[in-house]
Amino acid sequence: MSARRDFDQMNKQNVVSWSDDLISGKFPKGLAFRFLRTYKSKWVSKRDRDFRLNHYKSALVLTSCIIVEDVFLGRQWHGYLLKSGLECHPYVKTPLVHLYRMLSDVVGAVEVLVSIPQTDTSTYNMFVVEKGFLDEALNIIRKMMADDMVWNKTTYIGMFGLCARLKYSELGNQVHNKLLKSDVELDVSVCNAMVKMYRNCGNVGDALNVLRAYKARDMVSWTTMMHGSSDYEFFEASIKLFSKMQHDNVVPDESTFCVILDASAQLFSMSLGNLFHAFAEKTGFKGDKKVQDALISMYLRTGDIKAAEKVFFSMTTDDIRTWDMMICGYRLHGFGNESLALFQEMLESGELDPTYATFVAVLSACGQLGLVEEGFYYFYELMKQKGIEPDSVHYTCIMKILIKAGQPDEAFNFMASTPLIKFDSYAWKIMLNAPHVDKNNMVTRLADLVPDEWLADEKEALQSFGAANLTELTKIVRDRNKEPELSWVEVKRQTHKFVSLVSGDPEFAKHHKIIKSLFASIKADAGNVVEDSCDGYHSEKLAVAYALLNAHDMAPIFIIKASGKMCDDCHSFMKLISKVKKRLITVRDDRYFHHFQDGSCSCADYFG
Repeated sequence: MSARRDFDQMNKQNVVSWSDDLISGKFPKGLAFRFLRTYKSKWVSKRDRDFRLNHYKSALVLTSCIIVEDVFLGRQWHGYLLKSGLECHPYVKTPLVHLYRMLSDVVGAVEVLVSIPQTDTSTYNMFVVEKGFLDEALNIIRKMMADDMVWNKTTYIGMFGLCARLKYSELGNQVHNKLLKSDVELDVSVCNAMVKMYRNCGNVGDALNVLRAYKARDMVSWTTMMHGSSDYEFFEASIKLFSKMQHDNVVPDESTFCVILDASAQLFSMSLGNLFHAFAEKTGFKGDKKVQDALISMYLRTGDIKAAEKVFFSMTTDDIRTWDMMICGYRLHGFGNESLALFQEMLESGELDPTYATFVAVLSACGQLGLVEEGFYYFYELMKQKGIEPDSVHYTCIMKILIKAGQPDEAFNFMASTPLIKFDSYAWKIMLNAPHVDKNNMVTRLADLVPDEWLADEKEALQSFGAANLTELTKIVRDRNKEPELSWVEVKRQTHKFVSLVSGDPEFAKHHKIIKSLFASIKADAGNVVEDSCDGYHSEKLAVAYALLNAHDMAPIFIIKASGKMCDDCHSFMKLISKVKKRLITVRDDRYFHHFQDGSCSCADYFG
């Protein structure tokens, strides 16, 4: 290091030689320690007039304290400055504020700042961009207004960032108006800050207006806007923005692909997901960790477990989040054995520790398979070994394991033995829907376990119920705001939505004719005798009928059921269709993916 060698070779070390290196930023921490030691000894002993305290030397002392992160000594020098009257000198105030801010005492720094008149704009800007101290930043804004400070580009970017963190749209609008009246250049960094501010405040329309109004926009601008649209569930808008971004010849990065793949997943559009996957590979992001995670998530959500599997096993870098996604994905798709095998592989590697979410997925997989012994081992031993504290979700998984294994009494006893655990309505529902139980007896037994947090009228009603009132009981324990029962299916890149119909609905006659035609086709193909005597059609049945009549031959069919679980009749219907029509049919309800092929379903029988 030439600076240190030159310094060490100097015959006389004075304040100028120290200050040159300090201010240039070349001064190492070790030499900063030496400077403080030397200066303090010489000043205290008053042996060297050159080391007497003044505003310039005080600034150097404070800067050295910042370099060595010595908060105690820095506060001592602050005391000396107060006594000497040098605190308000322009040379001293900025490093003094820097001292408290860089030593994480933001509150102290603000107190210094507001007590010092005529502080420059750059010092104010430090606090506007400070994260985690929003109240202090607002105080700084008020002082800047009071001092009639001139704002620069950094000020505006910091102000927009602060408004974004506070989600303070009114202040953001005021800052925007002030910007328009100023001479500050509206470059891409300012534009991006405004877009992010409006996006975080939920004003997606205003963010779009900024994006349209200013030509200074880059990949960050577009990605920020797409992210904002997805945050507020405007997924179609995100797709359209990506198209416009391409029209602008802006090259996407890994963040862009993560947003757009997530939008495809939220729309359950496998065709869009495949398209963006190909585009990501073409633009060189095939091996990016974030993009690969987004691809796995997208394929799991759109029902293509094999594609997700292919991406997962091609990865060279991964973390516990990636493994959790895949372990949970196998379970959601009904592949409990594969879920547990992957979990075992992760444990044997010894590189990653399971998390809260990992154990939820693993215990759920044991529930699908009815593996009591394995489930209790994971719950009582492995979770403890890994330092994971089980909560009501894990306890509910154990109940499902016991019920799946044909042990509803043991499940009830397990529930009753954990009075400190607050089970939710889903746990009560699976007990009521458990197969091979005495419904009357179960209602009576459950009534004694109703938590005090339940509404008084619900508890009283439950205690008075008998078997004849099971329908009403189910209404009590289920979610109150149930969404309309509907499904949608993507055919030839077009999404079609279907609502369950009953006899008397205007659309019933048309769809009834389609279903009868489908039944006739099944009977002609395989000689199956199928009864079509129902007075209504669930939405997933209408969706599969439409897809079979309009999709390409042999194309897989993917149906999303928006709320509720698939009934037994529809489950059997899908099995039959998959066998006769030789189609892979995937139905996603609010619990599982059901993969129907050749007359069978990959998912385990389920309840609740």
